[in-house]
Amino acid sequence: MTNSTELETVFGPDAAQTQALHTVFARRGFRSTNDYTDIDEALAFGSEALGTELVCTEIVRACELKTQRCFFVRRNQEDRIEGFIALLYLNDAGFRALMYGEFCPQNPDLSHLASPSERAAAIYVWCLAGDGDSARRSVVRAVTEARRKAFPDIALFARPVSREGRMMTAALDAPSAGAAWLGWVPARPAAVQANALVAAE
Repeated sequence: MTNSTELETVFGPDAAQTQALHTVFARRGFRSTNDYTDIDEALAFGSEALGTELVCTEIVRACELKTQRCFFVRRNQEDRIEGFIALLYLNDAGFRALMYGEFCPQNPDLSHLASPSERAAAIYVWCLAGDGDSARRSVVRAVTEARRKAFPDIALFARPVSREGRMMTAALDAPSAGAAWLGWVPARPAAVQANALVAAE
């Protein structure tokens, strides 16, 4: 059975943003999970879909347990996983490690990840995968909408190696220079955010 993070249990300095993230993802059919079987199934699907071996289930589960906003899956009508989103919320130490080339996506140092009681300094888009056009579109739309509505105020990084990743960085208006490029979508200045909120009212 999936062990999903319920919105009522969200806490910490990023609670409102994290709740917004969960709401956006849920609207696109994605639910958070730390269940070993869910993660294992998703990674097996992702490895096949992306044509490359992904990190092991234990690492992903450890990151989800630390951040409680890392791993989200979407199931189809047959209850098979057809897409997943993996995000790493970095604390100040993780942000510095990323900037100095010391961050390791293959086996993240848990001390670099923001727990619910820490404010996130940056988001690293770890992996995206979708099976079929509908699932792929849902992956991209979920991440791009969450970027606008949940965490527009911190930097977002991605290393696009999949179609979904390239679609996402393009949708976020980031340049793309292939798999070796570490894409950076800067935070929106506070004044721009305030103007956008006023315009939306």
